[in-house]
Amino acid sequence: MLSDNVTLAVGLSRADAALRRRLEGPLGGGHGIGFTDFQILAELDSVQGARLRASDLAGRLMLSPSGITRAVLPLEKIGLVERQAHERDARGTYVVLTAAGKTRVDEAQATVDRIVGETFAGLLTRTDRIALLGLFERLSY
Repeated sequence: MLSDNVTLAVGLSRADAALRRRLEGPLGGGHGIGFTDFQILAELDSVQGARLRASDLAGRLMLSPSGITRAVLPLEKIGLVERQAHERDARGTYVVLTAAGKTRVDEAQATVDRIVGETFAGLLTRTDRIALLGLFERLSY
């Protein structure tokens, strides 16, 4: 028999996979990006200046430095982000949201909002959502 902690870990993983599966098709088909791409664009859009050090962006998304490099490259190739050298640190790079990236994340956000709303309709009250968001915040940092 699995412990409660193992059951919780498996349940969270399954819920994440199910939600990603629901999001991937509409995002890819309607907006030409995957959910990880959307997360990158949304993180950049959420900060002053729409730019973050690559290492900070990786930390926010729980990716390794090489993982963020691999994830950003296709977005850079299609003009949704650009990389800029750090002014004072030759090893540092910024990832910057472009105007095209801002347009894409704004358009995709409505799709994500709709799908997440449909997924949790009838399952979570507003109070449940607030509690769950608080839990995710504590887990993430």
